[in-house]
Amino acid sequence: MFDVVLPLKALAEAKSRLAEVLTDRQRSELMLAMAQDVIAVLLAWHDCRSLTIIQGPGWPSVLPVASNLQVMREDELGGKGLNAKLTSGINALEGEQYAVVFGDLPGLNAEDLKALSAACKTGLSVICPDSDRLGTNVLAFSDSDVPVFRFGSGSYRDYSRHIPRERYVALSRPGLGFDVDTPTGLYALLWGGKATMPVGPATQKWLLEARRQGVMWRDPLLAGVKQNAGALV
Repeated sequence: MFDVVLPLKALAEAKSRLAEVLTDRQRSELMLAMAQDVIAVLLAWHDCRSLTIIQGPGWPSVLPVASNLQVMREDELGGKGLNAKLTSGINALEGEQYAVVFGDLPGLNAEDLKALSAACKTGLSVICPDSDRLGTNVLAFSDSDVPVFRFGSGSYRDYSRHIPRERYVALSRPGLGFDVDTPTGLYALLWGGKATMPVGPATQKWLLEARRQGVMWRDPLLAGVKQNAGALV
């Protein structure tokens, strides 16, 4: 059974790399929708013993009511920055198996989490890279093998270098790997090869409204985004 930790930075700061193509409100609403869907999938996971959200400021009170859900306020945890906050938060938990999962995985589903459970039965840590194999979207580990957190740019490479190869496995699946961080990724989800990807209801509602409004369709970055979106298909 996993004690799952989901970090959510300040909502106003979420998806900052989409600022060129989305308004502040659109960015916040997209992040909120994806996080709601990820939380729902995690709470339905039969191997989720508890879900702890490390929450930055600005998030509305829209979390579901669940006996195994708790919220830690970011400003109440020690350290500075994501990795320090994660360390502080996990140190406050008393579990045997942990999974850090990020909230911007629109295609995350039950089969992805089933695969994660199976991979962890090896007794090794599990690293789930993003689609570009640069960042890390999910990291699972035991209480006896808690890593030094290195989330950020190039984190998959960093984890691969600093965790001995015999102590981890890499798990790649579309739902675990596809995140929405860049205009290229957003275009792929709205209009490109990921436009038919099954997503949760809140994200689907956001996408339908964005398509209705023609989000990115007339954006000057569109030509460049179209050119690069194929890499995500």
